[in-house]
Amino acid sequence: MSLSGEFNCIGLCLRLSDFTPFVALFVVVSIALLAASMMLKRPKERLMTFVSAQVAILLAIAATFYLMKCSYMLTFYLYLAYVIISTVLIFAVLRNYDLILIKRLQAKPAGSIMKWAQEFVDRLTSARIYYFDSAVPRAFAAGRSIFVSIGLLELLDDGELKAVLAHEAWHIRNNSRTPYLKQLALMTFSSSSDSELEYMADCFAAEIAGRESLSSARNKVDKVFI
Repeated sequence: MSLSGEFNCIGLCLRLSDFTPFVALFVVVSIALLAASMMLKRPKERLMTFVSAQVAILLAIAATFYLMKCSYMLTFYLYLAYVIISTVLIFAVLRNYDLILIKRLQAKPAGSIMKWAQEFVDRLTSARIYYFDSAVPRAFAAGRSIFVSIGLLELLDDGELKAVLAHEAWHIRNNSRTPYLKQLALMTFSSSSDSELEYMADCFAAEIAGRESLSSARNKVDKVFI
């Protein structure tokens, strides 16, 4: 059956079925979630909403497939292939997210301006430090890279910066514990430890650089965001 013939068949089956409102609901929910994913700013929320939209439309197609009682439905298999390919691409982005950020932020190796910082991180984990041009004090880990802003470098002294780097190094060392969606979110270094992972990273940073340096770094960053 051609695609045009299949769409005509789908329309006929849906008009004759009592379950059509449920299929329509899945489609409407999918469109709403897709629109919401385009408006959200936080990467974690955007990705979660986009995946939810994918699931909703897949359920709509699966329900249609069931109503038609067909052994073969080209549109269903085409969309299933799309879901598989897009999922693979999402995980590929996750694996290479740091490379994408380096280009997006025009980040440069931090070893060129502070060799000691790269040597310090080398003793903790296998990761490269990059700095990027931003007055906002931020630090986050992605993939096998640690990113720090110029604003953070100007705000903290060496001891405080060691605490921040140790915190991010812990995340890289324990990357397998971090949820996939959270790995795609840019986490700003601040005083809010809203998860067990952040608490454990803080404990590691305090052990390596000292709790006084960690607290001092958080207090300085907090004053910027208040």
